[in-house]
Amino acid sequence: MKKIISTVAALGLVVGVAGTASALDFSMSGQYIIEGYMLNNADGASKYDLNNNGLNDVTGLATTARDAGLNPYDDEAGTDSAWLHTFIIKPKLQVNDKITMFSELRFARYNVWGTDNDGGAANNSDLYANDQNNIDVYTLYMEYMSPVGKIRAGRCIVPPWGGDFLSTYSHADRLMWWPSFVADPFELLVFTQKTQENDWYGAEDDADNDVYEIDLTYKTDNLLLLGGYDFYNYKSASDNNGISNFDRQQHQLRAYGVGKIANFTIEGEWGWRFGDFADYDTEIAGVQEDIDVDTMALMLDGSGQFDKLDVGLMYFWAEGQDDDILTHVDGDVTAAMQVLEDGLGDDFNPLYILTGDLTGMLNSDVFNADPNMTTSGVNAIVLHSDFQVSDQLSLHGALGYAWADTTDVIEAGYGVSIDDEYGWEIDLGAKYKLLDNLTYEVRAAYFNTGDFIDDIATVAGQDSDDLYLLSHHLTMTF
Repeated sequence: MKKIISTVAALGLVVGVAGTASALDFSMSGQYIIEGYMLNNADGASKYDLNNNGLNDVTGLATTARDAGLNPYDDEAGTDSAWLHTFIIKPKLQVNDKITMFSELRFARYNVWGTDNDGGAANNSDLYANDQNNIDVYTLYMEYMSPVGKIRAGRCIVPPWGGDFLSTYSHADRLMWWPSFVADPFELLVFTQKTQENDWYGAEDDADNDVYEIDLTYKTDNLLLLGGYDFYNYKSASDNNGISNFDRQQHQLRAYGVGKIANFTIEGEWGWRFGDFADYDTEIAGVQEDIDVDTMALMLDGSGQFDKLDVGLMYFWAEGQDDDILTHVDGDVTAAMQVLEDGLGDDFNPLYILTGDLTGMLNSDVFNADPNMTTSGVNAIVLHSDFQVSDQLSLHGALGYAWADTTDVIEAGYGVSIDDEYGWEIDLGAKYKLLDNLTYEVRAAYFNTGDFIDDIATVAGQDSDDLYLLSHHLTMTF
């Protein structure tokens, strides 16, 4: 509490300075969210990977204990319900017409009501962390409108790239530049990102992880096209593991587009990662050989606006792990959800259960994604609809069906044949605007488990079960 009071006092001081110095302009936005959840068949502690096939850590496919969330593999799993809240503020300090400072402070994120949030005990708050008494300075960066273009430097906001299918709203230490010599309707962005700093703290001479990216955007009133290239230079295991030293240098191509024709909108996103997953200093034939990565994912969504009704059909695919990794020491890593993103993008939520924030299925906003699914990849078809009943009330519905891209690695781990059907889901939701900045939303979802989950549960001597979710959300913005 003392840290919260200190921060509020500091912000008040900044406001006071802004009021007396005409060169400064202080503003602040943010949101407060109260949510209630009921998840049936949720374990409430640790959902484990039943596969436990012991794949090498280097491949990124090792099976590890995972966090709570829905558990379709055990019909004896209980029901989890809780109230949670999130509070985020975003101060902005306009120093002059050329320089602006931005920040994002997180006082709470998914903090669970009814726990000792002032006591300091681990895992009482934030569902994950034991630092619930701290304020998270999520971002802190400066923008400078220079003669050569906009420059952004610091702990920068990282919004979803293009759409939210393959990326997550987060933060990173970056130096970014939008050159002014590129004129509308084009925009060019180049940046470097320090993902992990090891040289400064340890004895390693060359052990940092860095990312370099270039993006080109074309934007008109009815068309947005975005292309990007990333180079990942990961050296954190390059000189501290002896005979197991390796570099990880990868390339990623990405494309995103959204276009509007009359009442119809088409959106698509694609990603391809390739290069070295592990380039060893010392290769040992048949035991330790260089491993490549080669994986893709794709999303397409078409929708139409008919007066107050919006109806669309979405398809998304993320490549699963090829079985070559089981028979070749140098087999490629192809599991897209374990390489392109830790699960699908955390803000990609076309389905409340399969892609929900607190469900732990295909993405990993709060709980890790299901390792059986991230290894196997996914194909999914989603029919979605929204109806604007009035200026205050809107209704939502979705029907989805999902199946694995490949089950080869999972079958090898369990030693039995595994069907590829994840199952189907139906969602219903309603959102009501109480005030201009206060909205209440309710959601209900049902997931009918398919044979993929049934087969895995049988191996463990358990029965699978269907899943239900009920939630409501009160959101205040300012």
